[in-house]
Amino acid sequence: MELRGPVVAVEEPRTVSTRNGSRDVAEVTMRPGRGEEPPVTVSLWGSWAETAESLVTGMTVLVTEPSQEEFRGETRYATTAESYVVIEPEFMVNVTDIREWVQCSRQYYLSKFTGASLSYPLVKGSLVHEVFGDLLRGRDLETSVEERVADAGLKLGLLDRDRTAVVEDVRSNAQAIERWLQQGTLTEDDEWRSELTLISETFGIKGRADAVRRGGPVELKTGKNTDAEPRFKDKVQATCYALLLGEHGQTPETGTLLYTKNAVLDRTEETGDLSPAKEFSISSGLLQFVVRARNELVAMEFDSSVPTGYESNAICEYCFEQDTCMVVSGRLDQESKAGAVGTALPAAEREYFDRLYRAAEAERREIHREYAKLWTQSAAERAADDKALLDLQPQERSQRANGTWELRAENDDTTAVSKIREGETVLASDGHPTRGDTELARVVRLRTSTDGTTEIVVHADEPIELRRLDVYPSDYGINGLLTAVHDSVLKGAQRRRDLLFGRRDPTFGETDATFIDNNAAQNRAVELAVTAEDCALIHGPPGTGKTYTLAQTVRALCERGERVLLSAFTNRAVDNALEQLREQGFTDFVRIGTEHGVSDSMQDARLDYRGDPEERAATLRNAPVVAGTAATCGSPVLKECAFDVAIVDEAGQLTEPDTLAAINLADRFVLVGDHEQLPPVVRDDDSALQTSLFERLIDRYPDAAVTLDKQYRMAQRIQYFSSQTFYDGQLRPASPAVAGQQLSELPTVSHEALPSALQDAVAFVDPDGTATGNVNRTEAERVAEIVDAYRSAGVPADDIGVIAPFRAQVAEITRRVSPDITVDTVDRFQGSDRSVIIVSFVATGTLDSPIFEDRRRVNVALTRAKKALCLVGDERALRSDPFYERMLEWAQS
Repeated sequence: MELRGPVVAVEEPRTVSTRNGSRDVAEVTMRPGRGEEPPVTVSLWGSWAETAESLVTGMTVLVTEPSQEEFRGETRYATTAESYVVIEPEFMVNVTDIREWVQCSRQYYLSKFTGASLSYPLVKGSLVHEVFGDLLRGRDLETSVEERVADAGLKLGLLDRDRTAVVEDVRSNAQAIERWLQQGTLTEDDEWRSELTLISETFGIKGRADAVRRGGPVELKTGKNTDAEPRFKDKVQATCYALLLGEHGQTPETGTLLYTKNAVLDRTEETGDLSPAKEFSISSGLLQFVVRARNELVAMEFDSSVPTGYESNAICEYCFEQDTCMVVSGRLDQESKAGAVGTALPAAEREYFDRLYRAAEAERREIHREYAKLWTQSAAERAADDKALLDLQPQERSQRANGTWELRAENDDTTAVSKIREGETVLASDGHPTRGDTELARVVRLRTSTDGTTEIVVHADEPIELRRLDVYPSDYGINGLLTAVHDSVLKGAQRRRDLLFGRRDPTFGETDATFIDNNAAQNRAVELAVTAEDCALIHGPPGTGKTYTLAQTVRALCERGERVLLSAFTNRAVDNALEQLREQGFTDFVRIGTEHGVSDSMQDARLDYRGDPEERAATLRNAPVVAGTAATCGSPVLKECAFDVAIVDEAGQLTEPDTLAAINLADRFVLVGDHEQLPPVVRDDDSALQTSLFERLIDRYPDAAVTLDKQYRMAQRIQYFSSQTFYDGQLRPASPAVAGQQLSELPTVSHEALPSALQDAVAFVDPDGTATGNVNRTEAERVAEIVDAYRSAGVPADDIGVIAPFRAQVAEITRRVSPDITVDTVDRFQGSDRSVIIVSFVATGTLDSPIFEDRRRVNVALTRAKKALCLVGDERALRSDPFYERMLEWAQS
């Protein structure tokens, strides 16, 4: 039995006399059944009374295994020896965060935004953990060490580490692991599981256990510990995993900590217990302690308060974060047990930091709601939300050379659609993502054949039965946002901060050079970027050649001896910019990114981290242009680099912290984008992250911006609505040829073969269908007929694109058209164009979905077409909104 629901009232804890002596108790009133049932009172006894001090009205609380008794007609509940009390159980806390909170609540807070820098202890620790996993999967030690060190070549090179010395260091730690694994205490009956992913529905805790042996957790630490017992913070980490394993039917009685450095200590110089493996008993008291610690952390996050260090009785004297803690406290005017140094930042900068901190944490909470949907939604609901692929048929599975597994499955459900993409990390399971056998896996192949069967290939640590894939709602990127804000506000140069906070206007030098001689706006953009002493802003409406201009800017800067960071929101935009550089004869660049993220045409430029450390580091350090997504700019590798200029494309789509991550690495920056197209993607509708830095700066510093006003893509008829609606009528065709282009100019097209309704450059078709959810099958069929009409008139398949607002409608249309017709959502069409674009609006009757409220998405959809644009939708629904009514009048004029 459990009670779960919102808190209605909380009484102060008090001490009462019982027949077993004095005990603390606190009365909590809550509404069970997730708030649907009448209020009840629960007595929290003993240590759980401490948790009541963290409860406030409105919080959700979960009480497991309560006792129940009738008293004067009222049912009363109380905690028992088997009970747990969990605050906000759907707020997912990482196991490592609980470990850090217990050690120091202040350190937990600081680790969110001080970022993991590139350091040898961290790199070595990762290598030893990887070798540990390899050994558990049966891989040879020497092979594993050599291969893992080679994989880390770039990182080791940036740290100026000798490969041979690192191999010896990792080997010595790994040998300690191997000797322990070979001890006689292990038998053939031992069952091992490495890197086990655990997500708790009850406790709101998630993590990956290093290993599980006989149902008990084994955690690896590359440091030393000469005490007989494991360190308490390490016990806490292992106990968290024991708690989660208990939810999965295991009953671990002991945990093991493996301190590998103990094996390489000089026994003539060290005293104490030098054995690497240290076991401890997992008691109910320790299990309850980690839940209470987790509750304290969540309560702090619930009201966005900042911990001081007093919460966990931190010992500051020997803390390696003491100096950082004191600086942050001083600069942000925060209370800290360690004290504070330095002068507080101006109030505007502290408010800016706090505002973006709260916005990032609000995004984290939205992501945690997605975690809860893994179990609160049914499988069918997950699939309907495009978050899961169900009923997969497992195919062959094979062990790879590195000991991990390649798992294959097929899906013959032709109606299945999801947000899962190749290269992404997902939850692979044998049927349920939290209750079943689950592995974190990387999708390496997700392809649908002409008969509708989807082939699925993933790589995972263990060979599970692959029957389901779920989107993995990682909050990993949130700390990256916080780190970018921290680095900008607390580490950024005064001159940069003055610019960002409006205390100083951007300044520019002079040049007599002409960079582009046939487009004044493009030339002015390059000129502004080259002479900028702080920043320059290039506003590039659709089809205006912003990628060409960006490439010219990169070349001009490099010719002046500048080192350039080239970044963007998407991998596609980064690769498009590099393609344009190649077309202009410039190839001296390196691409940072994963094999799946980088396009096929740019694989030869991708910097492989694997190899000789010195050579890998030299390649990165000597490259005049380094390119990668904004998300990559926060990585430890790129944070080791310095640039003269950062150029950020798609800047209108990036949140402000995302943009900061890129520009923090450079002395000056150029933002390129269009705030009238796709906005930043945020989950919280009221978020301060909705406005990009590009939009904020272009509003504040219009003299630092250039708008490209000649477009090379669309016929005059097509571009008219967007020009008038979004660009004050300033967008115009670059030439009469662009303005007057027609489909009949394509050599294979017969204009007369087109139906009369499609002969105009802009057409509207009402299919008289009915939307069911996010699908309109009649409209999808009509779109397929329109595609056939264009094809019959001679339009090549690769010249036709179809855009729909929902993935479900994309899937519905895809099933009805040839595989060589591109059908996708607006977001994935950004940066692309076709001679013919067909837009399916889906909705009938009214425009109820929030997706129709963002007019900028419509701007993107309408401006993908070069020669012909066909809008397909319900006229009555579209005329229910003034904006869409104006669009219809234009289309039908």
